[in-house]
Amino acid sequence: MATYPNVNAANQYARDVVSGKILACRLTILACQRHLDDLERAKDPRWPYRFDKNKAERFLRFSQKMPHTSGEWARRKLRIEFEPWQKFALGVPFGWVRKDSG
Repeated sequence: MATYPNVNAANQYARDVVSGKILACRLTILACQRHLDDLERAKDPRWPYRFDKNKAERFLRFSQKMPHTSGEWARRKLRIEFEPWQKFALGVPFGWVRKDSG
């Protein structure tokens, strides 16, 4: 994949939470800070993890192809569209992989 709009939105969300631009509880701020710190830590060859943008983006793109199954949006045949906080909450766990096994 050449571009990562969903991953970029998730990372921007994390930066905005940590900077205070988006108000969030202490645990959300800590989760966002940990993710941003881990992105930096992943540059160290001794650290065993890396963030695979392709895997995170693939999951987020696939998930947003699913239709709503009930309610007004289902009747209008709309697909699920994640907000930035959802992209962060769902994309981050799918993106972190071990360097040795991917």
